[in-house]
Amino acid sequence: MHPFPSDAAHRMITVEATRLSYLDWGGTGSPAVLLHGITSSAATLWQVAGALREAGLHPISFDMPGHGLSDVSREHSIDAIARLIGEAMQQLGLAEVTLLGHSWGGATALALASHPVYGKLLRRVVLVDPLLGLDPAWASERKSTYGAGVGGPVEQGLVTVRANNATWCDEDVYWKAIALEQCRVAQVEGLFCPPAAWDLLDRFAQVHVPLLMLVADPTLTVVSPAQLVMVQQGLEGRQAQIEVVPGTSHNMLRGYDYAVTVLIVLRWLEV
Repeated sequence: MHPFPSDAAHRMITVEATRLSYLDWGGTGSPAVLLHGITSSAATLWQVAGALREAGLHPISFDMPGHGLSDVSREHSIDAIARLIGEAMQQLGLAEVTLLGHSWGGATALALASHPVYGKLLRRVVLVDPLLGLDPAWASERKSTYGAGVGGPVEQGLVTVRANNATWCDEDVYWKAIALEQCRVAQVEGLFCPPAAWDLLDRFAQVHVPLLMLVADPTLTVVSPAQLVMVQQGLEGRQAQIEVVPGTSHNMLRGYDYAVTVLIVLRWLEV
């Protein structure tokens, strides 16, 4: 098993006594920071990282806390996770960052973009089917689904991930299986067992950089119809684009969904 994609350099950084792992995909342009969803890893963003590098950016993807080779976070709120990533970005001297986050990573990206300090490090932000809130009852019902395979052997993960995702390419299956083996149950439970309901809908008003939000097919997205309406109303007249992409699943950066998703992202980045 290869621990990391061959075209990325693996590095570590320590923030608040928490060791964070990240992949530097190279490139000479401005930085693009990529944040994955729950039970994935920096390596699972291999395809979009390559596309952004080809587009002239310098992608850096983090193993979110408790994932890949990163330590489990001491706190599990979205703001606590965002603080770790924001401090890491500052330590790395990143500026004019294109920030892209998927699902849980999308929630973290929104918290970063709306932060009075970390938001100033950004040039623009892309949210890919972001998690905009969580109700404990809803989360409890889905914890077992999202946590399936966490900590299990990669050999079993390869079989299960392939069986459940027929349209994914071999690399998608490979890196997801490794991510599942590396993922820590404590971090997953930290997200899916919140002490109280939370949402980030008010954060959009505090984002002062151009924003793209992609939403998966209405039958498969984690963005509720009510949330979508509230975001659309809150961003009206702003430097923002919201696009619902029919036929795509929540995993918009993998499988057949990837081609249509990345095309929208690359076109928007040219604006």
